[in-house]
Amino acid sequence: MGITMSPQEYATAFRLLAASATHPENIHHIVTERLLPGFSQRPTLLDVGAGAGTVAERLAPHFDSLTLLEPNPEQSSRFHHEKARVLPVALEGYDSQDRHDLVVCSHVLYHVPVSEWGAFIDRLLRFVRPGGACLVVMAAARGPTHAMCREFSDTLHFSEDVAAELRRKQLPHEALATMSGFAAATFEEMYTLCRFLVLEGCYTAAQLAALNPDESRRLDARIRAHAERCQQPDGTYRLAQDEDVILIPR
Repeated sequence: MGITMSPQEYATAFRLLAASATHPENIHHIVTERLLPGFSQRPTLLDVGAGAGTVAERLAPHFDSLTLLEPNPEQSSRFHHEKARVLPVALEGYDSQDRHDLVVCSHVLYHVPVSEWGAFIDRLLRFVRPGGACLVVMAAARGPTHAMCREFSDTLHFSEDVAAELRRKQLPHEALATMSGFAAATFEEMYTLCRFLVLEGCYTAAQLAALNPDESRRLDARIRAHAERCQQPDGTYRLAQDEDVILIPR
């Protein structure tokens, strides 16, 4: 049997991702500094693949209404806000005539086949009001998290691939470099997070199932070594991640 993660390990990884990633603050900074002055008097937000709602919650004070699309109810079940409606659908299942000042799609395109990126981006832009903007957030092909994942797979896609697709479609855009990352109090937490990033991001379920016991042990040892290198002088653990926020104006 190949290497696997338990439900408890998944829960730990998602908790650490939600608690320590700084992309909501990065998005908030770009929105308030660059975009809000050009929005309508009562701006609205559409968050595609909203997860636990951390981005929407950070932006809520600046928007009149929030629409969150999150097909996994377990991810969004704890998010509640008086301005928000949370719909348990993916972008493909969202049918609305509404247009929004801002459409955010943060760390979602990893789960969309690259051959479908063009159509997915077109659909995102369909819901952007003229004068508004779409923000697509992706990990960049640089930095510590990228180096770790590249050790296990050379077929991953990053923000640079999104920019290439936008150039192909001749859409105006700007890639804004930001820094995020993941923090953990203990080695076991960081090890679990690294396992999640590698097993979920670098391998298919079929590839993992095909590993024999020796291959599984060697893979696990390599992941453990990466987690050990994340220890900070104060004894905590941190893994930095370079990200790009790609701004597409309308």
